[in-house]
Amino acid sequence: MRQFVFYSLLFFSLSVFSQKKKLNAPFSIRGNVGIPSATSSQMFRTAFGGVYEFNLSANARIFSNFFAGLGYQNSHFVNKKGLFDHYVFKDPSSDPPGKTVPYTTQLNGQGGFIKLGYDHFFDKGYVSFCLNSGVMACAYQHVNKDTSLANRPYGALKFNAPYFQPEIAVNFMTDGNLSFSIMLSYATMLYHFDPKAPRFNHIEEVNSTSNSYVMSWINIGFGFNILLGKK
Repeated sequence: MRQFVFYSLLFFSLSVFSQKKKLNAPFSIRGNVGIPSATSSQMFRTAFGGVYEFNLSANARIFSNFFAGLGYQNSHFVNKKGLFDHYVFKDPSSDPPGKTVPYTTQLNGQGGFIKLGYDHFFDKGYVSFCLNSGVMACAYQHVNKDTSLANRPYGALKFNAPYFQPEIAVNFMTDGNLSFSIMLSYATMLYHFDPKAPRFNHIEEVNSTSNSYVMSWINIGFGFNILLGKK
């Protein structure tokens, strides 16, 4: 990850001095969709797998090919099927008591962000270097309310945390004001995963793993840019 950031910044710096005066549109609507994969916290990575991540932003060119915008992001995770298929929850509140329920716990995050970026052109398109930074409101859903001592005191089912997400996208132009892209991003949320919140701390494969770093994930996906205004 450090090499990824280093070479991205190096290429970004070189592009400022080497780029010809080809400008992108004054305004753009940019969207991305992909499948996130948890990375840093081993405990978070063991417990959850990514389902989808989507973001959409409205942007304006501020000078040269630098642009800024505001956006919305939705990131969605679900408990790892390969692990949790081996576990069921006996619900004491069911009728009759003790009915077994599978694990379908989800983590849904919705965030607003500021986007700062730069477009570097090549023959058939351009490369976008971006940084998304904002606050994400997260909620655990469909939580099986295990009451064992390992999960006490119970963690909060909802939390808010700041996050930042560097992003690189290679954009390929079409004949009109539309481009499609291949995108790579890495999100870091300034929040430590709490296994007691989704009631996972009684599961040995989860609580025996490392949790020394904040929650983060990598995302590889596809995107589009709608270009507005005369260049």
